[in-house]
Amino acid sequence: MRTLLSGLILGLGLVFSIPAEVIWSQPRDFYVDPPEGWTFVEDPTPEHFVMTDPGRRIILEIFSQDKDGQDVKVKAADLKARLKSEGEEQEFTWNDQGAWLGDLTFTAGPVQARGWALVADAGKSWISALAYTPAADYDKASDVLISALNSLALGSQGRREPGPLSAFFQGTALQPQLDKADLAGLPSPFALTYNLDRDESIQATVERETRILTAQVGAKFTDQKAVAPGWSRFYRQIYRDLYSSLTPLTAYWRAQVAQKKVTAEALPQAVLSWLQSFAYFQKPGIYAVETPWQTLKGHSGDCDSRALIYLALMDQLGVKGVLMVSAPYSHAMAALDLAGGGARFPFADKNWLVAELTAQVNLGMIAQNMADPNQWIGIDLWGNP
Repeated sequence: MRTLLSGLILGLGLVFSIPAEVIWSQPRDFYVDPPEGWTFVEDPTPEHFVMTDPGRRIILEIFSQDKDGQDVKVKAADLKARLKSEGEEQEFTWNDQGAWLGDLTFTAGPVQARGWALVADAGKSWISALAYTPAADYDKASDVLISALNSLALGSQGRREPGPLSAFFQGTALQPQLDKADLAGLPSPFALTYNLDRDESIQATVERETRILTAQVGAKFTDQKAVAPGWSRFYRQIYRDLYSSLTPLTAYWRAQVAQKKVTAEALPQAVLSWLQSFAYFQKPGIYAVETPWQTLKGHSGDCDSRALIYLALMDQLGVKGVLMVSAPYSHAMAALDLAGGGARFPFADKNWLVAELTAQVNLGMIAQNMADPNQWIGIDLWGNP
């Protein structure tokens, strides 16, 4: 039987290609969204994935095992013993289940390695995962290690919740820090309470994924084809982290329909018009994407910050959508799977109705100087396998 860290030696072994999208182990029901350019070190099985970066210096290993009556503390102790590892560790809650995270140093073949170790209760099974690199590379590989492990999700619902490291980081506060603001411009008054630890965690994801994307694309940023896989993953990581934080705002919009202040048919346009009323603002520097709380509280934001909020709200309200981004136009929009007239964007065998977030226009309207569909990249924010 294969076991976690089954004699792997960093930098060696056969490699198998990985599609530039989310990978699903259907029998074990876990998902992983590895960084662009990663490959399998060995042929994967439903229970065991082993992946590496293009430089063959970082390993992500995921192992699924049937429940055996033990608890997370015992499973973690067993993992540490098999690795003969040392380091800091802590239990936490992920997807409302017990989990354990360790920052460990151990030996992988002839190499002294360091990285993150996770043990998580997946309901009917245990999931164990390692993201590690030679100890000498740990600091410079930190962003990629966190990003790779944080892309793990347990079940379809787990994909709509933050990854394990995001959940760990936002759950370490002894007392949750909350902020509250009256959201302007809505059909009826609404005060949104937001967890600032969640906001800080999303901001950390934005900054980490921006650094990774910048390092990947470099001078190729205006080459649509070259940047598409990395750009798509960049937005998927941010979208997953922010998605469930917007459920109170989704509940507000549902209530507007129930109270007949907005019809269900008019809802996509009503939400769009509200977000269009925000002032345009783009943060200086490379970390331009704002968190939902920064955008909502300030009633301001740029195109992709607002588009991500709009798509999350629409998805929770039952309307599927995709993100549109364009390097030539330096712009982002949403596009919805809706009937109706207007401009449409062809992507993934559908023609999506475009939704401009930064101008007061109706669904289906797009500026003439941005209307060439060949200048846009479509992004499925769920990266459905």
